[in-house]
Amino acid sequence: MNITLFFKEGSSDKVYQATISPKDTGFVVNFAYGRRGSTLTTGTKTSTPVSYEDAQRIFNKLVAEKMAKGYSPGMDGTPYAQTENQGRSTGIQCQLLNPVDDVEPFLRNRNYWMQEKHDGRRLLIQKDGDKIVGINR
Repeated sequence: MNITLFFKEGSSDKVYQATISPKDTGFVVNFAYGRRGSTLTTGTKTSTPVSYEDAQRIFNKLVAEKMAKGYSPGMDGTPYAQTENQGRSTGIQCQLLNPVDDVEPFLRNRNYWMQEKHDGRRLLIQKDGDKIVGINR
């Protein structure tokens, strides 16, 4: 059993593969992930072979987790396709952090603001009139 899932949004274009493979007297659940077209990072969800039923349960849980995060089986990688979250993508993307050599111009400019990141999470809030949307990544 195997599946390839895709996620494409903004400049992000990722692939996630999961497989159930026979090994010794049981089965293992392996995965590979990364940017589409690049060398994928590989790993396993089972350090030792398990029964097929256990492997299938681990595989199904893994696929459900990825689809809940927006991966889909279609090559276009439409976020949250075929899930209860379909259509919930805001289109707002968290920005990647870049080093800044000279912060003085930004500190003095009222068009910029910043906040120290304490918890390791990137969150955005968009306010448009009376509508407020919170986005996490």
